[in-house]
Amino acid sequence: MLAGRGCMDKKTTVILVRQEGLGFVSPDDRNFGYEMFDKFLHVLESLPSRPEAICFYTEGVKLAAEGSPLVPPLKLIEGMGVRLLICVTCVDYYGLRDRIAVGQICGMNDIVRLLLEADNVLAV
Repeated sequence: MLAGRGCMDKKTTVILVRQEGLGFVSPDDRNFGYEMFDKFLHVLESLPSRPEAICFYTEGVKLAAEGSPLVPPLKLIEGMGVRLLICVTCVDYYGLRDRIAVGQICGMNDIVRLLLEADNVLAV
């Protein structure tokens, strides 16, 4: 529990995105993975409580880059107050530094701190 929070306070949730799409799909089913992540984001939009943040690392950072079909729904969820954190080491590894279209590029230390402080972590 975070310091200063009472037992009746809202619990925090952080979502961790490690791949390019929702779940693990074969390369031939890549578009299906995108479609499923899009559906996932639209469900989040419709719920009364949302995660505090969505953290992207390894191949997941590609979802926040120009040309990704998920940039528009990610911008929408970000506009609803959900923080999007994009791992700088991963962005640089994939050569995407100048192509990140949504979210905030940050260090792995920021992501790990957020994960450790969250009440719930969901890996999708």
